Amino acid sequence: MNSDQIGSRESGIGRRVARAVLAAIGLAAWAVPATAQPLAAKDTQPYKNLVYDVAFSYPKNDWVAVPASGGNIALLMQTKGEASLALDFQVLRVSLAPDEIDDTFKEIELEQLTQRAPHARIMSSALTELGGNKVVGIRYGASGLTGDLDVVQYSIVNGASLYRLTCASTRSTAVKNQRACETVISTIVVGKQ
Repeated sequence: MNSDQIGSRESGIGRRVARAVLAAIGLAAWAVPATAQPLAAKDTQPYKNLVYDVAFSYPKNDWVAVPASGGNIALLMQTKGEASLALDFQVLRVSLAPDEIDDTFKEIELEQLTQRAPHARIMSSALTELGGNKVVGIRYGASGLTGDLDVVQYSIVNGASLYRLTCASTRSTAVKNQRACETVISTIVVGKQ
């Protein structure tokens, strides 16, 4: 390997590290750190849906499951109305292999979000791995009935099944409600029921 190849390799590594750092900073308000620990099992309530082949845990305290409608298969509300967690399900036209969950898929998810929520103010997006699944995380701002919202959407694919977990919180309570979203995304299991 000559010095030009080494320099090129090092700058490629540097670019990947820089992208990872920028992605982590952008999703910091709701990102799940690699070392994040979900709430202890005694502090969580299990959710399981055999029809949609998904399971996760959510906090027992201050969170309730409410009837889901539309594309939602699960809907959780913070008891004071400060935050919500919604899990949507969609069948894709074609099955995607894990290596197809890439930057192109992330761009498609960004485009889909702007079509569904044209007033969303996208702050950042990142492709990461959580629980053995490649996950696209998109952080954005939106307007809600109670004021400005901080929102993170996590997109997880299993074959032709697309799950989107959307965590929304009032801006003033986003940090306080972050652990609920971390617990759900850290414990979600899709397609392995």
